[in-house]
Amino acid sequence: MKKTIFLLIMMITFATVLFFNWGKIGMADTGVGQLDRFADVLNKKDISITSWNLYAREAKMNTSVTKIIGDYKEKFKNFKWTYTDNGNKIIGTFNHKSITERIVITSTSSNSSYVIYELSGTKWDQHAEKETKSLIKNSMENIFSKEPTIFTCIKGTMGGKLEGVLQGIKNDFLGTFKATKIEEIKEGAFVSVSAYTEQWNDALVANGKKINLQIAIRENNVDKSTTIILGTPIITVEY
Repeated sequence: MKKTIFLLIMMITFATVLFFNWGKIGMADTGVGQLDRFADVLNKKDISITSWNLYAREAKMNTSVTKIIGDYKEKFKNFKWTYTDNGNKIIGTFNHKSITERIVITSTSSNSSYVIYELSGTKWDQHAEKETKSLIKNSMENIFSKEPTIFTCIKGTMGGKLEGVLQGIKNDFLGTFKATKIEEIKEGAFVSVSAYTEQWNDALVANGKKINLQIAIRENNVDKSTTIILGTPIITVEY
């Protein structure tokens, strides 16, 4: 159990390092298309979608948090704003009917910060796709001055704990996305693999290798279910 927790912490740390520090290649605004692709794959495999997230991130250099938050409060008056981490992090939230919209501003120094724009929901269908595109169009240009880095993630659950086939499920997903494994961690009822696929161009660079797909699979001994999480270029939620 302790080893499993350690591995999870290592994977989350690995994801965090990638998310905040490592290089990127051609981060185009393909998040909605990638969510469509993920959802289509899960649906075809009879896996029920339980949540999805789309993130966009940009560093704000030589701009004070005070100025940034002032601008955002003016542009996003419907958002509820809260301060955390001794005032170093400001979070704006607006709950739509089926989608939650968040803006997170985190101070890294007296004159630098980074901004994360997040959309999340529990169901991905044509309505969610249409609303997401509309929110992105209305909000992105008021948040980012450059092309932001895009991250997407989707989670699904399939009934029935399938003993001894985690590697089979992993290989099935790698084959579906025509992806090459770059790094893998496995421990008991959990496996996570980082990979690269040419099905889209976005990628991060880790130790000279491109990564743009992460797959995590966990079997739950309590309810006998299997959870699958797909992320690009990496998974940015806890699993």
